[in-house]
Amino acid sequence: MGPWRLGRGARSRPASLLASRVVGRDLETGALCDAIERATGGQGGVVFLVGEPGIGKSRLAHSAAAHAEGRGLRVLRGRAVPTATPLAYRPLAEALCSAARTGAASDAPELEPFRPILGLLVPEWRGDDPRVEDSVIALAEAVLRFLRVVAANRGCLVVLEDVHWADPETLRIIEYLADNLVGERVLCLVTSRDEDRSAGLELARSLQARRVSMLVQVPRLGEQEVAEMVGSCLDAGTVPAEVLDLAARADGVPFLVEELLAVAVTSGALVADGGSWTLSETIGRIVPLTFSDSMRRRLTALGEHPRAVLVAATVLGRRFDWSLLPTITGLSQHDVLTALRRAVDAQIISVDPGESTFRFRHALSRDAVVAELLPPELAALSHRALEAVEGAHPGLEDDWCELAAELAEGAGDRRRAGELLLEAARRALQRGALASAEATLDRARGLLTADDPTSLDVDECLSQVLSLAGKRQRAVEVGDSLLARLGDDRGAAQRRAEVYLRLARAALAATHWEEAHELVERAHAETEAAPDERLAARVHAVRAQTAIMRSPDQAPPLAQAALEAAERLGLPDVACEALEVLGRSQRRLDLEAAEDAFARALTVAETHGLTLWRARALHELGTIDMLRGAPVTRLEEARHLAVAQGALATAAVVDVQIAAALVFRDDPEPGAVAARRSAGLARRYGLNQTLAAAVALEAYVHARAGRRQEMQRCIEEALAYAPGVPDIEVKTSLATALLGFVEEDRPRVRHHLHRAVVPASMGPGGDYSAAPGAGLLALVRQLDGTADEAAEARVAKSSVHFMTRSFLRYAHAVAAGRAGHADGAVALVAEADGMLGDHEWLRHLGQRLVAEAAIADGWGHPVPWLREALAFFDARGEERIASACRSLLRRAGAAVPRRRGGQDVPGELRALGVTSRELEVLRLLALGLANKDIGSRLYLSPRTVERHVANLSVKTGVGRRSELVAYAARTVGEEPPA
Repeated sequence: MGPWRLGRGARSRPASLLASRVVGRDLETGALCDAIERATGGQGGVVFLVGEPGIGKSRLAHSAAAHAEGRGLRVLRGRAVPTATPLAYRPLAEALCSAARTGAASDAPELEPFRPILGLLVPEWRGDDPRVEDSVIALAEAVLRFLRVVAANRGCLVVLEDVHWADPETLRIIEYLADNLVGERVLCLVTSRDEDRSAGLELARSLQARRVSMLVQVPRLGEQEVAEMVGSCLDAGTVPAEVLDLAARADGVPFLVEELLAVAVTSGALVADGGSWTLSETIGRIVPLTFSDSMRRRLTALGEHPRAVLVAATVLGRRFDWSLLPTITGLSQHDVLTALRRAVDAQIISVDPGESTFRFRHALSRDAVVAELLPPELAALSHRALEAVEGAHPGLEDDWCELAAELAEGAGDRRRAGELLLEAARRALQRGALASAEATLDRARGLLTADDPTSLDVDECLSQVLSLAGKRQRAVEVGDSLLARLGDDRGAAQRRAEVYLRLARAALAATHWEEAHELVERAHAETEAAPDERLAARVHAVRAQTAIMRSPDQAPPLAQAALEAAERLGLPDVACEALEVLGRSQRRLDLEAAEDAFARALTVAETHGLTLWRARALHELGTIDMLRGAPVTRLEEARHLAVAQGALATAAVVDVQIAAALVFRDDPEPGAVAARRSAGLARRYGLNQTLAAAVALEAYVHARAGRRQEMQRCIEEALAYAPGVPDIEVKTSLATALLGFVEEDRPRVRHHLHRAVVPASMGPGGDYSAAPGAGLLALVRQLDGTADEAAEARVAKSSVHFMTRSFLRYAHAVAAGRAGHADGAVALVAEADGMLGDHEWLRHLGQRLVAEAAIADGWGHPVPWLREALAFFDARGEERIASACRSLLRRAGAAVPRRRGGQDVPGELRALGVTSRELEVLRLLALGLANKDIGSRLYLSPRTVERHVANLSVKTGVGRRSELVAYAARTVGEEPPA
């Protein structure tokens, strides 16, 4: 094979064996440059560079950064590092600190409200106030504001590398940026490996699928591109074929191309000779095929001290603080720096710009060095490194605690490693990073023996994390193990009580009321045996929670006692819980009083930095909004906080409330999205009643769209998950009633509305507050002449749902009009219309129903009401309700607007002379309805229906009724009947 000709002469030896330019990446470079240009113009976003190790992701990222700096953008850099349990926010902290050190944004007034929470990432901004909001979502918004200020009018590029090692909280912030950088002058460039599954890679693919970020896959180089790269590395115009054969062993991975050339030159196998490069014939022996062997050769070539320094550096991580190395190695500072310079020249490590740290050029380099160590060598090095770290950083602040834990484990001191991991987990819990805390505690559990006292502390912390996250099954497993280990020792009574309380909370999250009651009573018994005021206050709060569903009258006094104790003892979390119970107890009858209680809980949570309780208070306030028919803004905020905290059981419940609000909007489909989201979480954590509620709410959406089979499937699934639960029976019956309204099937409506209300009245205190169908039932009964005034009075007294209150007004309007109080009836209709606000579907449904009585009893403005309703339902293609509006207009003697084009008689039937009214009859015939039922649907007399049927028989040439029904099913049966 002949040499490749690359167009330049060769020099005796290159100053560096790194490629002088990026080779074979024109498409990728172009995509990144385009993204930078868009960001400069205010169209920011997130771009992922994805590929295998050594493929050139970092080189491309650095090239993009250089291009951005050349365009005047500010560039921030951060990197995740491989640790057993990643430190929360490390890549972002590194990126923001690099900007903060230059004074960027330090005096920006718009960042003043965000400085406390940004102190989680920028140490010099940390204040002394412990009440700092610590949710991921709040921090994500703060990061966004910071980047906006840094970008100003010039733009900003944030480079976050190696997110396959990133912590869950960092990934959530990246996701938040992907959703919110549109319209900003900020581009976030993220790199990730794709050889193994990781949360970072899954995020990249998920965001690409959602079309909120771009994913650039970095492929291996081709043969010609490798040849160009070799020429660039060797600064040669002509490269011998044998050198290219050597480079081919890298299989197109750029990093390995450079490494193979570097070891060949270092070993003397590849030399510059008279303006060209010559490769020794013994290259097969001198440069082994594996990367680890090549690293071994290079370390040997460096000499004893550089090798010792690099080996010591490996235990500190890919990026390391060189000032620790003299202590670890026993070498002088001068010798260490000399060794580091030689390693930099050998292209094994590089210097971090503007930092006092170095890093291995590639993770493979560090891995290869570590692989050379015998277990005793690694343990001894780790022990010396741990002593050095603890000496230099006595408090083990920031990520030093995590590194110290890894070093202790490497040194074989499993107990010390477990203690350090427990401390790291507690810090993560304080930051609201539940996912990181759980992972860290799991690692600690794997290191500690069951008889180690620290393992009890680890399990207690883990049970707290799992309880807060709503992971009931795991919480039970850990809790049962804890109780078994604590035994019956009187001295452990308080610890047992804490375990029972956490298990009770997990049971509450799963709506297992009886189990929660039993557990909290056990906790109460433990506190009776070993009195403690603070613990007793917590027990009262959880007892109040369980009483809401079991004995509602007992909940307020228990909650009040807990609140008073919490305020006396300074327990803000207990105060939040007690206020939540008081608000939920008051919500059944008095939304204003309930809102006051929840608002107090929110204030306490915000004052003391209790993120989870802030999410719960927002959830309850959002539920008030849902009952009032207001936007779901606070519910969405509560959901974001819960997800960011890792409190996924809470998130599932919040999604149910979001769905309950959205399914009654004019476009109910977003409600189905929220319901499915809730169902997914509920299935994962075994929250059967939450799952049943979510699936039942999805049934509402199918009912609104007339999708009978899908609705029925959801109803059956909901009832299977929560058999005999009144709330689920209410929801599933109301779904079927909604389908009855859509299909203008009054008997179905009446039957299922009754079933949707009676179970609610069977609950404690006859609670109608969660039964939006009660007002609908009252209206239907008024229309049918079967009104139950006593039942309406009970509903009116206990109802807080906007639908019930508004449709009760419609029902009262019908009663007033029938009694001759026309002005009062019209005023009640206007009041109901106003209460429904922008819920146009519900408002027009109410007007369509009220107009029916107004025509019969001679009051109000039925024709304008019907015309508005007809236009609305016609435009939405809801033909049956629109057809009913037309029929009522005819009954009122008003002109009926022509059908919209999409609803005209089909051409085949029009050619036979079939009219639009006859088409309505034909569609109902396809359902097999009798003339009387057809007349009831279309507000026609049976005689008129009989005439239309006779006309259809003549026009279609079908004589017998059974044949006409079959004909109707074939021709119009699949279309929505009018």
